[in-house]
Amino acid sequence: MTERVPSGIEGLDELMEGGFPKGKTIVISGVPGSGKTTFCMQFLCKGILDHNEPGVYVTLEESPDSIIRNMMNFGMDLKSLISKGKLILVDANPLRGETMLTVSGVHTGFIEFKAYGLSELIRQKVREIGAKRVAIDALTALLMHHRDDFERRLEIVRLLIGISGLDCTTLITTEHRSFELGRSFMMEHFIADGVIFLDMLQAGGGFVRGIQIQKIRGVRHDFDFHLYRITDKGIVVFPKEKIFAPTKEEM
Repeated sequence: MTERVPSGIEGLDELMEGGFPKGKTIVISGVPGSGKTTFCMQFLCKGILDHNEPGVYVTLEESPDSIIRNMMNFGMDLKSLISKGKLILVDANPLRGETMLTVSGVHTGFIEFKAYGLSELIRQKVREIGAKRVAIDALTALLMHHRDDFERRLEIVRLLIGISGLDCTTLITTEHRSFELGRSFMMEHFIADGVIFLDMLQAGGGFVRGIQIQKIRGVRHDFDFHLYRITDKGIVVFPKEKIFAPTKEEM
């Protein structure tokens, strides 16, 4: 049986035989406001606190300062983990250059905004602290510079090849349209080892948050939508609460 890495998301591991397969890449695809960043940070923080597995978080959009402030709302003290050398936050937004928060402070530099440069940066940071978990948030920012689908696919492959061999379990976030609006499947969904959707679904005359494990190679998992909530302690999945998404005829 493939070794499992606990997701850090309460209730989720019950739907996939105990966790993510170790060393694999999982895409977390969600609508805006679905909690993708919170999902990634729970994965990293729980890995550090519960399993002593250092982590690297790469942001391609939101600033590290903003992420640090927002995660305090969920009881995640990122500054403390950074000061202990257990977590590295890398700012890979091309408009801000590259900013890394470390024990010694803030170092600013430059990173070429392409998969090769990004993967080299990730490899460097993983080696620095012996990281076992990586989160890249969000791949959409990297792909928006390529209009051609073939070039986008190549860029994804370059990134995945570039970070392969690190012995790290990696989460990569992307954005998608809501299920009700006709969800599309992107190149990264086919290439990654696993895909998890965070969606807003219509139920009982209103909308609820639903999570679905679309695929995880080599792992038996649930395929249904399940209720999840974003609480003051982060994301909580309710594995016994199924949500039935509307069919095309019902929409």
